[in-house]
This record gives sequence, C-alpha cells and structure tokens, in this order.
Amino acid sequence: AAGGAAETLKPKAFEPKGLLELRKSHDLVITGRSLEVALQSDEAEAVQGQLHAVQIFARLSPWQKEQVIQAVRKNEQTHALMCGDGGNDVGALKEADVGLALLSGFGNANVGGGENDQLAKKDDVKDAEDALAEQRKENAQKAQAMSKKANEEMARKRRDLMSRQQQWVEEELEARRQRGEDCGVMGQMSAMKAVMGRLKNEIKKEQDQMQKKHGNAFAAGAAKWAGEMDQMEDTPMVQLGDASTAAPFTTRTPSIGACVDIIRQGRCTLLSAVQQMEIMMLESMISAYTMSTMSVDGTRPSEAQMMASGTLVSIASLAFSFARPVDRMHPVRPLGSVFHPAILFSMLGQLLIHLGCMVYIAGLAKDVMGEEAIKEIIEFEKKRNEQIDNMDEEAFNDWAWFMSVPFKNNLLNTCCWLMETSQQVSVIFVNYKGRPWMKGMLENQPLFLSLFACIALVAVCAWGKFPYLNHILNLEVVPEDLRSQVMITLAISLFGSFCWDRLMVAIFAPHIWQVMKDEARATTAADFLPLLKTVGYMFGGLIFLGTGNPILWGLAFMMYRNYKKGQEAQAAAAAAPAA
Repeated sequence: AAGGAAETLKPKAFEPKGLLELRKSHDLVITGRSLEVALQSDEAEAVQGQLHAVQIFARLSPWQKEQVIQAVRKNEQTHALMCGDGGNDVGALKEADVGLALLSGFGNANVGGGENDQLAKKDDVKDAEDALAEQRKENAQKAQAMSKKANEEMARKRRDLMSRQQQWVEEELEARRQRGEDCGVMGQMSAMKAVMGRLKNEIKKEQDQMQKKHGNAFAAGAAKWAGEMDQMEDTPMVQLGDASTAAPFTTRTPSIGACVDIIRQGRCTLLSAVQQMEIMMLESMISAYTMSTMSVDGTRPSEAQMMASGTLVSIASLAFSFARPVDRMHPVRPLGSVFHPAILFSMLGQLLIHLGCMVYIAGLAKDVMGEEAIKEIIEFEKKRNEQIDNMDEEAFNDWAWFMSVPFKNNLLNTCCWLMETSQQVSVIFVNYKGRPWMKGMLENQPLFLSLFACIALVAVCAWGKFPYLNHILNLEVVPEDLRSQVMITLAISLFGSFCWDRLMVAIFAPHIWQVMKDEARATTAADFLPLLKTVGYMFGGLIFLGTGNPILWGLAFMMYRNYKKGQEAQAAAAAAPAA
C-alpha cells in the first residue's frame, strides 16, 4: 500500500493474536473470502476470539454473518445488534440480541457516494450522528416535496376523471337506448348511479397505481431513496422484505440510522425503569414507616389526607411518563440496575435521612402536644370504629363521605403528613436524572410543575394561609415556635438526600458524575424560559378566572341583550296604540 510521497508500506504477516494490538493504530477490514480462509486455518479458534477487533466486515455470506455474531457474543460476553434488509440477513438477525429489519428495494442507500459523500464533507458535520441528522433533515424536505408532487398528480387525474363524467353519462344513456331500456327520469337516475360507481372505481384504481408506484417511500417519507422526483415512473417499489420476518424491530426507512434511534430509546426506557423502581421502593418504605409511627401513638392519617397525598403523588408519577429520549446519543451508558452500588447505597442513605427527619419531627410534635393530648387521641381512636359503625349508610353515598368520618385533628398527625408528603416529592426530585439520556427536569414541565405544586401545598398548610383547606385535610396550623423547625427539617430532608445521592454517584460511578457535571455546566438561563413562560400562562389564567368566570360573563351579556330587546319591544307595543 502506498503511504506518503515515496513511502511504501510492506505487507505484514497475519497473526490472529496480534489483532488487538494492530487495532490501536489501524482500522481493520476483512472480506468474506479472507475470513473463510482464516477460519479454515489451524488458528481458527484464535481468529474467532479476536473478531471483535475488526471494524468492517465486507461481502460476507449469510453463514459468515452468523459466525461473526456468535463469536463476538461468546468471546466478549456482550450483546449484538444486527440490521439487514434481505433474506441473506435472516440468520444473523435471529442470532443477534437485537434485530432490526430495514426496508428492501433501495440497493446502496446506506453506501457512501454521490450526495452522501458531499454531505460528509460539510464543515458543520462533526461526526456520524450529525451526518445522520443532516441526512434525515434532507430526507424530510425531499419527502415533503415528493408528497406534494404526488398529491398534485393525483388531483390532476381526479379533475380529468371528473371532466369526463358528463361524457360517461351520455354513453350510459345511449347504451340504455340501444338496449331498449327506460331513458326517462328514472333511467337518468340509474345512469347517474352507474357513472358514479364507475368514477369511484377509476379513482380507486388511480390510487392503487400511485401506491404501487411509490410504495412505502410515499407513505412513510423515505423519499431520499425514491429516485429522481422528475422521473416518478422510475421510482422503485418499496416492500418490507424477508428480513422483517426474523427481526423484532422493523423500520419504515432503509437507513441504518434507525439503530441509533433504538439505542437512544432503549437507554431512555432503561433509565426510566430504574428510576421508577427507586422511587417506588423509597416511597413505599416512607409511607409504611409514617403509618407505623402514627399508629404507635394511637393516631392515623385521615381519609382526606390519604386521598390528597395519593392524588398529588399520582399526578407527579404520571408526569414522569412524559420523559422522552434526547436527540443525541451520549457515549456514556446509564446505570442499568438498582443493585449497582451507586444506586443501592444511595437508596439506603436517602431512607435513613428521611426516616431520621421523620423521627425528629414526630418527637418535637409529641413534646409540644404533651402526654394528656396524646392520651386523648388514643382514647378517641379506640372509640372511632364504634362511631363509624353507628354512622348512617346514606352518609357514605355522598361524594364528600370522607368528611363525615370521625377524625380528631392533632399536631402529630399534621407534622407527620407534611413530612411524608414533602419526602415523597423529594424522592422524585432527587432520583429523576434526565440528561444526557432523556429530557431533563426543566424540559419535563408537567413533572416540574406538579412537584412545585406539592411543595407549595405543604408550605401553605404549614402556615395555615387557607383555613378551609386545613379543615378539609384535617390539619392543624403548626405553631410558630415549631413551624421554622418543621420547614428546616423538610429542607434538610430534601437537600440532604440530594447531596447524598450525588456523593454516591461520584464515588461508585465517577463517569456518570462527570457527565452530570458537564450537563449542569451546560445549563443556561435560556433553559428556564419555557418553564417560566408556562408558569406565567398558568398564573395569568388563574388571575383571569379569579376575577370572574368568562362563561358567566357571556351569559350575563346575552341576558342583558335579550332584556334590552324585550324592553324595546314593549316600548314599541306601547307606542303603537298611542299612534
């Protein structure tokens, strides 16, 4: 091979055990014929053990494709992804852990040359994923132009068929005269019915021809590989192909860029599942300990409190599902198991912090209440079941039946409920790690706003700004000497668990910690603007509705207008006799 101006590289002897070292300085390529010779040599086992060092395999047979995947999976103990578009890829697709079938019928759609080479030479394209993004953008533009031209052609053919409708009616009437059938009013109606059926069939035939001509390229937007737009008759027909029968995934485009999409979405799904398991375990343990703490002292959460906290947490959990994968695939993989030390020790530490804060607040509340108040609560709870049994059954049919259930408000219950609700919010806030694998907290506006609403509810109930809300939730106003301690403890529970979680990530997963720091540095003030805009819209709508109901304004205006019309009619009727 020629190197520089006058430099000639001498060929090297093939040594399978040296492939890993050779890969550090060269990009390795092997063809199907060379691979066949290597696998038939005495060092076949060594070759199979080093196949993962090769970057490009060219002109392989179906059997060789399966061999490569089997060798990589066996020796590297890793997972393999395979994409293909034909019957010769079926075996490899079934052998791989993830199989992706591409649309067939586009030949060299994924091979360099022509427009692809020009695209790769652009100055603003930094890597392969940027090139794929540029290619998709170009494909979308061409697909739109293709669709527009196809729709114009279909509209032209439709107009041509409609212009021939009168001619077909006359031909149908002439045919009826020759057959001696009625050509009167009923005959003309029958002729029109026959012509409309013929027109419908002709339009359907044209639509079938258009679909057959453009296939899925027209339907799914794969116009880049659909040939020249000016030569629509030469557009290749696109079909799913044999590969789709052996692969669990099938993309509607023939581009290998779909592999990147699967990895991005898979990482987002993995991270979302791990985070939801963390949140579920922590919230379950916090709720269990809170109920046991109150039960020991003879109290319990009221029905209204359980409904309120359950509803708020459900809304936040539902907003969690709005997470979407980011547009770019990050080179660092997310943690894939809740038993990873970074996640496991983080959960244990968060649990200890939350439970410690709960014990501290419960102790403060009992000290403020005193032993006599606690004894009264215990006695009330003993009689509570009898009071419920003596309630009228009709009371439970009311939508606000939980307001009729006997409950004795107390400071211990109030403090424990406020602490539990805030801790459930902090669990979601701390364990939601979005970027660089899925949309971050600021981009998931439903989740951020629901968490903010929960925090605001806790603060409002602690200060007792709305007595009616405290009355509905069976909460007492926290005394001033205890209020500051409660809010400080809530802050410690939130920020303490946050710091502990990030510390465990930094210790046991430093690569993840570095990525999180990079994403935090990349956050700018502009990232807050969409969120602030949404909050502004919400507050503006609340203020607008708070000043009066627009529907009532409209009804009042209509009533006033009808009233004025009635007054004018009465005035006109009174003036008529006088005239």
